[in-house]
Amino acid sequence: MTTDLQFGLQLTVVGMGTVFLLLAVLMIVLTLIGRLDRPAGGETVPPPLPDHAPESPPAPAKPPVLQVLSGGQDLDADTLAAIAVAVITHRDVRRQQAAPVMRTHQPGSLQHASRWVTLGRALQNQTPPKR
Repeated sequence: MTTDLQFGLQLTVVGMGTVFLLLAVLMIVLTLIGRLDRPAGGETVPPPLPDHAPESPPAPAKPPVLQVLSGGQDLDADTLAAIAVAVITHRDVRRQQAAPVMRTHQPGSLQHASRWVTLGRALQNQTPPKR
């Protein structure tokens, strides 16, 4: 009994010692690779942040100019904005409707998932014939 316990403890100490030894070797190897892989110029220090806020905020970028081909009719900015809102709203509504339209069964019910699944379930529910 005591020899089994001694053998188990010895095996545990050797196994855990091997694991921690290999982890230490791996840490040393990764540290050396990190030191050898540094750029030749040495450490790069990020520039210091300014202590005060800039005197004037940067000018906002101009929005891109949209070119609309309207068949010879000129549309004002309000009409274009209304069309854009309508198109985006229509896209969002259609995206929400697409999932129920494309479903063949209710979510969560996999009764008609595929013929293979149906066949497998049918075979599981039957008792095998005696030979």
